Amino acid sequence: MTSSERSPSPPSSSGLLIVFEGVDGSGKSTQIRRLSGRLDKRSLPHLFTKEPGGTPLGIRLREILLDPALAASPLAQLFLFLSDRTQHREEVLRPALDRGLIVLSDRLSEATMAYQAFGAGLSRELVATLNKVALDGLRPDLTILLDLPVEALEERLSARAEGRTRFEGLGRDYFERVRRGYLDIARVHTDRTLLLDATLSPDLLEERIAEELLRRFPGRFGP
Repeated sequence: MTSSERSPSPPSSSGLLIVFEGVDGSGKSTQIRRLSGRLDKRSLPHLFTKEPGGTPLGIRLREILLDPALAASPLAQLFLFLSDRTQHREEVLRPALDRGLIVLSDRLSEATMAYQAFGAGLSRELVATLNKVALDGLRPDLTILLDLPVEALEERLSARAEGRTRFEGLGRDYFERVRRGYLDIARVHTDRTLLLDATLSPDLLEERIAEELLRRFPGRFGP
């Protein structure tokens, strides 16, 4: 699925980049969909996108990255994710923000740090440096991190009808490291991270996200 705009008339003010992070099964898609619905009701121009897969190139890279039948070293995976991110920034993120849209992105650079550095053991310094190159100065205005304990993750993945992706099949220890990575990132970037308990009800999570957006950006989300 490619990025999709939800309004044809962007405002003249600068855009906002709101990123949703967390392991698969944490409820990111649900909360992005709910926030998009709120923005639709208020006629606030916005765009939904994701990594990997927010561009035509990204769709092809996503197929490779998530295919459990294709072997790829952690470093090879890193460069594929960074290729996707660079194209995503140039083709989708920067143009949308320049046009004043509110951009809702399912994952960004924090995912690469959590999965490839903390999870797969690559150098955190290397990942941080290459993330900066790929983003070229772009950073989220707010990252919404849905924190899910690994026990709950396993239950949710077991309940899914479809097969697991390459990353979903890496096991409990891997996801414990990924979760620690996300929490470490949230502690470092408390100024721009909203940490939420993903085991809470979707309704409660939706309300807390809306409250935080109003608190941080009253001019954009206020009455």
